[in-house]
Amino acid sequence: MTEAKRKSALERIVVLTRRNDELDSLIKHYEPSTAMEEMLLEIVAENTTHIQELIKATDKRYEFLFNFKGGGWNSEWAFTIEEAKELAKIKYETPEYTGTCVPDYTTFRVSTPADHQNLMSMFY
Repeated sequence: MTEAKRKSALERIVVLTRRNDELDSLIKHYEPSTAMEEMLLEIVAENTTHIQELIKATDKRYEFLFNFKGGGWNSEWAFTIEEAKELAKIKYETPEYTGTCVPDYTTFRVSTPADHQNLMSMFY
């Protein structure tokens, strides 16, 4: 997930939550079990499901794998690819790593089980 997609999802959560609050207040104005109340309750339920899906997607940290320019690889755990790149920059652009471990920022990708296993096989 990119930073822009994550930001958009978080904004969507806010919009849907506000919409559900407004719909809840409207529902109180209708007699119980009317067609309008049932329709509004369905909309609230759909919004709630979508909110839960967005929360699950935005609250998950991913393992981002990347290569070094001189060979080798490593990973960073982050919410977005931009955050993973920033974490690698902070870690490897220090005096102790200068020139030895230079991340190739074009190789950042979300880890898949097959990709991770392939990289780990270098150690066995």
